[in-house]
Amino acid sequence: MPFNYRKSAGNISTRRSRGKKATQFKLGHKPKWTTSTEIHQPGVSSASSEAPKASKRLVRLTDKEARDSQFVRTTAGLAQADTLAYTLRPKPEKEEKTDCECDRNENFIVNNEKMLALIKDVHASGCKKPNMKMKVTRAGLCVYICVKCSYCGFNSQTLPMSDTIQTARGPPAGFLNYLVAMPVLKSKIGMDDVATVLTWLNIKAPCKQTFQKKFNDLGQAQTELSDKQLELNQDYVANVMKKAGFEPEVDIQFDVAYTCRPQGGCEKSTQSFGALVEHNTGQKLPLAIAMANKHCRKRYCRHDNCSKTFAAEASIASSERVLLHRSLDKVKDGPLAVRSITADSGTQSAKAIRDYYELKKQTNHLKKQTATHYKCFVHKLRALERHVRAAKSDIKSIPKKYNKDEYMRKLASCLRCRVRIELERLRKQSCSDELFLRSAKFAIENIMHCFSGDHKMCKERSRVCTYRVTSSYKHLPYGEPLALQESDKKIILGNINKTFDATGLKEVAKLFNTNACESLNASVFHYAPKTSFYARNFAALCHSAVHTRSMGPSKSSMKVAEKVTGKKISLHSMIYNQLKAKDRRREYDSRRKASVRYKIVRFYLRKRHANRALYRDGLYASESMPSTSAADHSYGLKV
Repeated sequence: MPFNYRKSAGNISTRRSRGKKATQFKLGHKPKWTTSTEIHQPGVSSASSEAPKASKRLVRLTDKEARDSQFVRTTAGLAQADTLAYTLRPKPEKEEKTDCECDRNENFIVNNEKMLALIKDVHASGCKKPNMKMKVTRAGLCVYICVKCSYCGFNSQTLPMSDTIQTARGPPAGFLNYLVAMPVLKSKIGMDDVATVLTWLNIKAPCKQTFQKKFNDLGQAQTELSDKQLELNQDYVANVMKKAGFEPEVDIQFDVAYTCRPQGGCEKSTQSFGALVEHNTGQKLPLAIAMANKHCRKRYCRHDNCSKTFAAEASIASSERVLLHRSLDKVKDGPLAVRSITADSGTQSAKAIRDYYELKKQTNHLKKQTATHYKCFVHKLRALERHVRAAKSDIKSIPKKYNKDEYMRKLASCLRCRVRIELERLRKQSCSDELFLRSAKFAIENIMHCFSGDHKMCKERSRVCTYRVTSSYKHLPYGEPLALQESDKKIILGNINKTFDATGLKEVAKLFNTNACESLNASVFHYAPKTSFYARNFAALCHSAVHTRSMGPSKSSMKVAEKVTGKKISLHSMIYNQLKAKDRRREYDSRRKASVRYKIVRFYLRKRHANRALYRDGLYASESMPSTSAADHSYGLKV
């Protein structure tokens, strides 16, 4: 007879005891582990550290602080088992409640005649022959209405049809007059574009003078909020570094963008933007920014406190040095010390860094007397690809059946990818810079042997080649190993060493890049397009991009609107709900782009696009079997 689990005595006793949940909690119990603000230092055992004098409550970090602290420790090469106690259960962020559809406060577009007809119908209940007249008073986009009836003598008060805000002097200002200028500050459209949209909605746009004044007020508020947020970013990074068990020293990257790229013999650019972005946390927060602007709208101005921040007679190409010094001055008095600076492969940055620290050494105004200068790893890889492709005329042993241009282009791309993967894997496995530099030198020297089919040293020197599968050369030009002469191999290796010799490897020892700065520069010129000209508010648009990068687009926009108007954005307003919907969509897109499936699909699409020329010389388009698809579908037409 089968065993009946439901009637077993053990199951009955279990069901009876479910009402009382067993717990080991005792009132007033103090845990054995006691920590205060003590932080576990890397490489120091907890037994050797002194016990705290008094037990204090653990401080739970927020989710962002926990992720960034763990990111700092993982990047430093610490094991996952060396996790801090207070990062195991981060403090959850408060979720704001969603609003009901019926409670939302929003604005509607109402026709003037339709509204007067509605008022007549309502007034007809108390008047025999309603003869209504409506007086409309405009204040920008805001409208004040007064209704009169000539038959019964009814006269209403002048009522605002939109929200108003109190000002320091004068009548209340319209809330919409500030909000209509917000898209100019937070997107790439201009004031003329907003006026065009209002025109096609049959709405009278505000005059240009009013529009410009409101935009200036928004820009001033945005600048103040951004400067404050940059200081908060410095405090946040210093706090994360301390919680992760390190000194508050930060690795930063710096890059400059121009409204028009400076060229020899001709300089159209008159504005530039530079930013310091930290490397250590996963958010890559901006810490300080500086702008150079040669323009001022004032007729008679001494340029002491105006939009002009760079001399008109100076070359804008020299602004990189000035912007770097201004940005470092904003960081040196804060809680962070600069450990290293990563810049592009230009010649100005190295000299600017040396001059800055030599000048500050004399005044003793720095927490750290020097900072290591690194060059961008991505810029170095681009230079490598250019050097290899430029050696096309020196290579003589390329098989004649291959297209020489496409062969060298594909070979340069393969070398760039191989060097990148080799150095990245060596950097993760190397605990010191000396070991990394020595291993990287051997790995680069072995690449040409590996591409030629000689895998004798791959086991010792390479971190990419499996040295067992010697028949897979799909990544090489035309899917075959290199059949070049030794002299040509030496030429290619010499072009690699132009970028990644002993000195070049030291310049990229940490494999830092300026991608975060490049992304921020793209955001700046998304808000201030190079096709438009902003003489007064260029700095405000730069601050808008930086503030958006730090806080997010929706939160940044609401902060600016609340500071200018002094009125909090209601949770029931359509502004709040639409911005939150955009945030949810943006978060979904970012998660999708971070997924493995998306990256695989993107890789194969790029590969197919990059190798289109090689596919054209494939099996179905070779010289012995030329493609006849064009002739088959010509249908006798002659073009």
